Amino acid sequence: MTNFGRRKALALFAGVPAAAAVIGVAGRPTPAQAASQYPSLKVGSQGGNVKSLQFLLSRHGIATLADGDFGEATRKSVETFQSRNGLIVDGIAGAQTWNKIIITARSGDSGDVVKAVQVQANTWRKNIPVDGSFGPVTHGAIVAIQRARGLLADGVVGPKTWVVLVGGGTADGGGGTGGSGYAGLDEAQLGHCRTMIGVGKGYGIPEYGWVIAVATALQESTLRNLNGGDRDSVGLFQQRPSMGWGSIAQCTNPVLASRAFYGIADHTSNPGLTDVRGWEGMSVARAAQAVQRSGFPDAYAKWEGLAREIVAKQKDAVGPIR
Repeated sequence: MTNFGRRKALALFAGVPAAAAVIGVAGRPTPAQAASQYPSLKVGSQGGNVKSLQFLLSRHGIATLADGDFGEATRKSVETFQSRNGLIVDGIAGAQTWNKIIITARSGDSGDVVKAVQVQANTWRKNIPVDGSFGPVTHGAIVAIQRARGLLADGVVGPKTWVVLVGGGTADGGGGTGGSGYAGLDEAQLGHCRTMIGVGKGYGIPEYGWVIAVATALQESTLRNLNGGDRDSVGLFQQRPSMGWGSIAQCTNPVLASRAFYGIADHTSNPGLTDVRGWEGMSVARAAQAVQRSGFPDAYAKWEGLAREIVAKQKDAVGPIR
């Protein structure tokens, strides 16, 4: 057991539901669809989405260091882009900015737009070189993602594919779980979310922690209690018995797996979320990565919107679980 019980009470962070959406007639996301799918990036944001944004800014002639850290320099670049394209100049890369900044990419292309595509493909566990060359490897990775999300698998990164790559969803407004976002989740998936929320409630974990847990499970297992995975990974969080997370039975027990993720379990001494100093002030992706130590650290960011929506809609449907 960690020493969480001896820690001071932490503040609650309210979840923000995502909006519903549809695809426009020309294949470009409508404002409502973009609002739910494209992330809103601003000063303090980090990860693959920021790095892709920075590459796209450079492609549009606004030289920006692609370091994955949205600082003041990136804010100024975004403001410049917004000013040049008749957008509200607020330095925040929201739906309208994403709609303007994306560029269709395909086999044979090269440069910063291809690097942006490759960064996004790697958040989907494709592990391809970010070399700016749209060759067979990149084409194959995009085709695989398109097939997995019900798109025309032509390897062309147009508006619908950009929505999926950046937002983590399906082309019709989904959240990457095989349907239309929250509406596409089945009862088993929602039940696992209620377990994570209930365990969080039972041990006094702030609501922001529930969001991090749900986003992590969305990436690791699409909210399925899997019996297998990479090497000996199992369960909602793809915890590995060989790495000290417990037995297979424990790692595939949703309550015990949730306790382990939060860092409040008796069956493992592995550090969990509440053992991470300052996790409350971290981005969802950074906090998740601090626990999971994934080879794809930027992958969690794209699930934040859906995770917040799930928590907002399910938090009153379950009581504390211990």
